[in-house]
Amino acid sequence: MSCLLKIRSIRDEMSVNEKKLADYILSNSALLRDYSSQQLASAVGVSQSSVVKFCQKLGYKGYPDIKLAINEAVARDPNHSGKNTSKRFSDSDLNNVSDRILKNKLDAIAATIELNEESSFKAAIAAIKNAEKIQIFGVGVSRFVAEHLAIRLLNSDKLAFALNDSAYQKQFLSRLEKGDLLILLSAIEELKINPVLINEMRERNVKIIHIGRYSANSPHHLADITLSTISAQESSEKHDFAKRAAQQHIVDILLAMSVNEGLSD
Repeated sequence: MSCLLKIRSIRDEMSVNEKKLADYILSNSALLRDYSSQQLASAVGVSQSSVVKFCQKLGYKGYPDIKLAINEAVARDPNHSGKNTSKRFSDSDLNNVSDRILKNKLDAIAATIELNEESSFKAAIAAIKNAEKIQIFGVGVSRFVAEHLAIRLLNSDKLAFALNDSAYQKQFLSRLEKGDLLILLSAIEELKINPVLINEMRERNVKIIHIGRYSANSPHHLADITLSTISAQESSEKHDFAKRAAQQHIVDILLAMSVNEGLSD
């Protein structure tokens, strides 16, 4: 997982000093190889202990580890800076909007793929293959992805349910048993699911997959398998299409590998 992607994705959850460090690192990542922790602290205007705490928040032991990770991310250059100059419409505004939406979607998908481990995809694919019954929850833009996933699974002879009707949801959940699957496409707090219910599913040996926005505060312990999504503009509601594209891409991979055996024609 790219260190720079991790910093971007959880920036909104950071303290004031952490945001200063994050913004400076993201703007000057290529120069960081020449900085000591004290030099970085002085450049940003924070204490050296703030730099250490920042590194630890991101899961690194200290500054040398995060410095190495950032240098590797810069070397890989995941943030394709090239501009799409193709013109498809005579209206320049239409071209600009089309190109901007396309770039945001592609950036979100590329970042999402980099964010996740291969082992998580394989575990999710195996869980879908083995499940007889699959319950899917999603709200907001995730609701459309949830309904699409349920329809595709039903067409592949899987018993899947994604309707936002509380009575039907409870009835379907009550029938889930060992080997069945619960897929959450939004944060648990957004879904308004009682954590007690989640724990009950775990006790029944129902597998739980969470596919949603990467966050340092996500309750990862509540899911057996986590696949995270990210968009270039996590804090803006105007970029819901990018979030949906990233989530849909993960779902399409899972469908292609679980019910279509790698073929998605």
